[in-house]
Parts: sequence; structure tokens; C-alpha cells
Amino acid sequence: MTDLTISIISTNERHHLEKLLPGIDGASTGLNLEVFVIDNASSDGTSEYVKENFPSFRIIRQAKKTGFSSNNNLALKEGKGKYFLVLNPDTILPVNGLSKMISFHEKHDEAGISVAKLVNPDNSLQYTARRFPRPSAILLRYMGLDKLVPDNPVSRKYLISDWDRSSEREIDWALGAFLLANHEFFLSIGGFDEKFDPLYYEDIDLCFRVRKAGKKIFFNPDVVVIHQYHRESAKGCFNKMTYYHMRNIIRFFLKNGIPKWTTP
Repeated sequence: MTDLTISIISTNERHHLEKLLPGIDGASTGLNLEVFVIDNASSDGTSEYVKENFPSFRIIRQAKKTGFSSNNNLALKEGKGKYFLVLNPDTILPVNGLSKMISFHEKHDEAGISVAKLVNPDNSLQYTARRFPRPSAILLRYMGLDKLVPDNPVSRKYLISDWDRSSEREIDWALGAFLLANHEFFLSIGGFDEKFDPLYYEDIDLCFRVRKAGKKIFFNPDVVVIHQYHRESAKGCFNKMTYYHMRNIIRFFLKNGIPKWTTP
């Protein structure tokens, strides 16, 4: 039996895969794995690198770029693992990290999704485990006021920045860089909503539907994953990624309303 299916999407990110993929075996001691690498129309030799160095991994090669939701849903439908992990290519896993995450998930009967602690390469915290967004928090972030006044109460509540991420906690949602779920449960709620393609807010929508289905999202502080996080939309000008972000914010609220927080 396959214990875990891992889905990794790479769009010209071979340089990240060269750091991530060699560590997967060490992160999954005692687990029977299947790894999907979705080559999202890359031109950097991603498929050739994976085929040559990791012949047991499954490659799905897209002729044209597709979205985050659609690509992960391919692996979700084809995978056979008891558990399913959405994993960004720009991550580095700790030794036994995946084994520990599955043990953590199994200890929480109410868990729909379990997430790891994400840190920057310099080991500083990433506040990627959050409460659901409210319009006030979004406005502050888009106007740049949260950078001018980073300690404002609206942003603090949204990012849960008063919490140092050293303790286990139920959260509203977490960035889709590392999401672990029971495979059958993930399928039962329909996977990712592909209307959010190509990117943004699909992870928030997923976590909202997990909670709507009666499950919870749990944060595990004991598995620390390095994440080279950058936002393409944050380059100082309005571009296509900014448009997708804004469009999907509107889509999320029209679809789900303003979600209630796990904690006030």
C-alpha cells in the first residue's frame, strides 16, 4: 500500500527541485511513497532532470502552462496514497519530516489538513498560517499600510503575529506550499476549485471547505520546512499576477462570504 502521494508543480524551477528532491527519501523514513512532478511547460530541462535522477518519480508534462489547482488535481486523481501532500518546489524538508507529519495528522481525529512550520532560508518565521482574511486586512495590505504600520491590530489579527509558532494550534488556513490531507477526504470535497486558476486564494478556499465539511486545520511546530517564498505580484507595479490576485479575492468573497474565524 502507498502511504503518501506527493504533488510538486514546477514551472522552470529545476534549480529548486535540485535542492528539494534529493531530501525526500530522508524525510520519509518508513513510508511507501509516490511522487508526482508536474512539469508546467518548463523550458529548463525539469522533466529530463527528474527522469535521469529520480526514475521512480512520475512526471506529468504539460504542453501549456496550467494553474496550481488544475495541476494538483491531476495528481490527486491519479495518486494512490493514503495521504496526499501538496508541496511547493521551493521547499527543503527536514529529516523524517514527512513521517512526523503523518504521525501528527493521525493523532488528530478532527484534522482535515495538517501543516508544517515554514521558515525563510535564514530561519526567520514565515507568517503563512493565518486567520481567514477580512476586507479590512486586504485593504491595508494592498494600500501598503501594513508595511508602514506593521504592528497595526488588523494585520496582527490576520497574521496571528502575536503567536510565535512554537506551539501546536488550530488555524483557519495556511499557504499552499505544504498541505497534508487524507487522500480520500481531499477527493470527497472535490480537491482544489479550478476556477481560482492560475493562482491565489485556492488554498484559502480549500481550507474554508475543509472546515465547512466539519474538519479542522492543524499547525505542527515540530516539523520545520524551509521555504524560499516570494510573491511575483509584489514588484512595484500592476501586472498579470496582481490582476489574478485581485480577481480571486473577489471570487472568494462572492463564493464564501466573509468566513468566521476559528478564534476571535
